[in-house]
Amino acid sequence: MKRGGRIAIAALAVLLLPSAALNIYCLFCRDVSYLQSPAQLTIMEAGVLRAFSDFSQGQRVEMQYDLDAPEYAALRESYGLDAVAGEGTGLQRALRLMHEFAPRLAHRSDYDNHIPQNAADLLSYSLDDRSRGINCRAKAQILNEMCLAEGIFSRKLWLMPLSPYDDDCHVVNEIWDESLSKWVMLDITNDQYWVDGNGTPLSALEIRALCAECAFCTPLCPGQEEQDAQKLRKRHTGEYLYIMKNLVYLEYLGEYGVGESQDFWLLFPENLRTDYPQLLSQASCEQPPSER
Repeated sequence: MKRGGRIAIAALAVLLLPSAALNIYCLFCRDVSYLQSPAQLTIMEAGVLRAFSDFSQGQRVEMQYDLDAPEYAALRESYGLDAVAGEGTGLQRALRLMHEFAPRLAHRSDYDNHIPQNAADLLSYSLDDRSRGINCRAKAQILNEMCLAEGIFSRKLWLMPLSPYDDDCHVVNEIWDESLSKWVMLDITNDQYWVDGNGTPLSALEIRALCAECAFCTPLCPGQEEQDAQKLRKRHTGEYLYIMKNLVYLEYLGEYGVGESQDFWLLFPENLRTDYPQLLSQASCEQPPSER
């Protein structure tokens, strides 16, 4: 083949390359649609939270916390809670409890809640047994009673999604830390707590507010340095998006102690409709705890 012919063929190939690449992309990626990337999901979920950023007025409710139940002594002794929690602030001690027991509790999302909702029975059933997984609700009950047994004000709350077709919610804990004078959310299912861009631990409502504004916050595992939060944000993208999805409204209990109270209260957006009668105010969720 003459040199001129080779040049012409080469030039034609260069011109056709973008078209060929586009055809290949369309062939293998024709099902790719919007909401396929974490960035797109983040924008969508942030928009939902911002649209429902304000809560209904609700009632002023004094949630009660039992720090003196007789069952706590056996719980502390059976599982060495004093040694695990150690010394320090409420948050430091609660994080040690979470980090010790989180990996020892297998997860099973379809667990049917057949074990009574108290720490003693749930631990007897599931601790260190990978064949007996439990769900986030049961794990949060365990951590709640452990914290209360150690004198740490703790509560269990449900994080709820917007869609009425979404039957997947998440249950976490919040503990009151005296040094910060605020509630801090702990997620024993993922062995995580959350911080903002300054490394400050966050409550569920603070996470919600930051996510609604696309402001920085991220989950961290105990032991991960708070100053490295920016670097760790990408590693925890899945958990970040999952929590965002489930922060449209929150459910609390009126009392926290051994077992699970049936006195449910909702913190509900003002521009969503519900017929549920027990709505509480945002101030109720932010105020310091009151012992029963």
